[in-house]
Amino acid sequence: MKSFVQHLKEFAINSTSDIVFEVGSQGQGSSALKIPISPSMFKRIWPDTIRATVFHSTDAENVAGLKRLEGGKKSISGFFSMMASEMEGGIATDGGVVVEMEADILVSSKDDIMSQVDKAGRRWVEMSWFEFALGRNVPAGYNKIERGLNVLIRELVLKYLEPIMGNKARTEPEFYLWGNMKRHLKDSKKLSLVIKDYFDGVEKVLKSNKKVMGEIFYSYAKKRMNDGAWDEQVVNNIKVKKIHVLKDIFDDDNKEALEDISSAYPKPAMIKSWDSFKDVETYTKKVAKTELSK
Repeated sequence: MKSFVQHLKEFAINSTSDIVFEVGSQGQGSSALKIPISPSMFKRIWPDTIRATVFHSTDAENVAGLKRLEGGKKSISGFFSMMASEMEGGIATDGGVVVEMEADILVSSKDDIMSQVDKAGRRWVEMSWFEFALGRNVPAGYNKIERGLNVLIRELVLKYLEPIMGNKARTEPEFYLWGNMKRHLKDSKKLSLVIKDYFDGVEKVLKSNKKVMGEIFYSYAKKRMNDGAWDEQVVNNIKVKKIHVLKDIFDDDNKEALEDISSAYPKPAMIKSWDSFKDVETYTKKVAKTELSK
């Protein structure tokens, strides 16, 4: 389960440049680079999209926001399996509402991917997460991805900083220079070009290793077996099917919450009430298992 610090990191809004250049000064190399979870990029590399029923834990106030995301490219976090206590308490909201929806799977994980979100709503995942996403054993061929990213950073540092710094761009550690790119390269237009080249370079590395990364991204979606508090599915192109709530939301004390949900989804059939979230937990696991067996 995420620590409080990890929650703050995920839901704090960062600029794209802050995320892209965050690694260098820490001296961690390619393992600390952030990989963009880009729907358009992933579609080009893995055109056979996995479409599945997933669930999203939220609160009544935020249900309306999901309406605006339907059919769009912006990604959100969902799950196949989650403990009742987490549904009730919420992950990033007050909780109390579970939304059932169809969605395209971008990344499928048995636990938290510890993503960060930039101001454009794009999610980023640290490269170190992918290394052990399938367990303790590092996937065969994973070292080729790291080498590809190391080469990418070296090339970009030389391309943009050698004209400014001369030979220092070749002698100083490239990840240190990468982490200080904004200090050396103060022109915002040039920074935008660096970031574009980084996107293109990451896509090239992923495409060259699409079998290994595809296994990491999508293997969990093909088995959906988890004994943790919750799994995490980064999804987009959602279509809401049903809103699951507790029966007490229909009490007078919760009238405002029910109005928030009904204003976004006015059809009564869209709202399903339950005696407890333990029942919802059982239901979500059954849906995932049944869908997988088809």
